[in-house]
Amino acid sequence: MNQYDTSGEDRFVAGTLQLLAWAQRNTRALVLAVMAAAIVIFAVKYYLDYKTRVRQAAATEMVNIRFQLQSGTTDQAVEQLRAYLIQFSGTEYAQQAQVLLAHTLLQANRAAEAIEPARQAMGNLGDGILSLRAAFLAAAAYEEVGDTAAAIGVYRQIERGTDLRVQRSRALETIGELMAASGDAAGAASVYEELVEFAPENSPARPFYEMRAAEQRARAAGALATQARGEGVLEEEG
Repeated sequence: MNQYDTSGEDRFVAGTLQLLAWAQRNTRALVLAVMAAAIVIFAVKYYLDYKTRVRQAAATEMVNIRFQLQSGTTDQAVEQLRAYLIQFSGTEYAQQAQVLLAHTLLQANRAAEAIEPARQAMGNLGDGILSLRAAFLAAAAYEEVGDTAAAIGVYRQIERGTDLRVQRSRALETIGELMAASGDAAGAASVYEELVEFAPENSPARPFYEMRAAEQRARAAGALATQARGEGVLEEEG
C-alpha cells in the first residue's frame, strides 16, 4: 500500500510562511513600492492626457489661423504663427505652421524672413509632401533674395532626396533655368542633358530638353570662342 507523500505540501507551506515572514519584515518597503508604482501610473496617465489636450489645442488654433489668413490680415497671421511655433513646437502641427509661415511671408514679399521657417520645415525630404513643399519654398525664397547658389543647392537637395518624378523634374528644370540666367551655359547644358536622360522615351518633354541642351551647349561654345579671341588679342597687344 502506497503512503501519501506530503513532502510537496510541506514545502509549499514552508515557502508561504517564509514569504509572509519576509513581508512582515519588509512592510515599509512594500508600501513604498506600491506607492511608487501608483505615482508612476498617475504620471504616465497625466502626461498622456496632457499631450492629448495640447494636440487638440494645437489643431483648434491652426484652424483659427487659417481662418485669419482667409480674412486677409497677413501681418496678424504671421505673428500668430510665430507665437504658435513657440507654444506648440513639439506637436505634429508644428511643421504645418512652419510651411504656412514661409508661404505667407513669401506672398507678403518678405522672402528673407521666409527662409528660416522653410528650412526648418524641410527635415528629411523623404518624409512626406510637407517637407518637399518646404524645400520648394526655401528655394523660392533664396531666388527672391538673389542667392542663386543657395537656391540651386536646395533644388539639388530636392532632386536627390525624393523619388517623385514630377518634383525631381521640376527641381532640375529650375536649376537649368537659374544656371542659364546666371551665364553658366555649360552647367545649364549639363542639367538639361540630365533631364533628357531622366525623361521617358515617349515623353513630349524630351525633345524640349534636347533643344534646350543644344542651345546651352552652343552658348557655352560661343562664350569659349569669344574668350579665346580675347586672349589672342591680348597676346598680340602684349
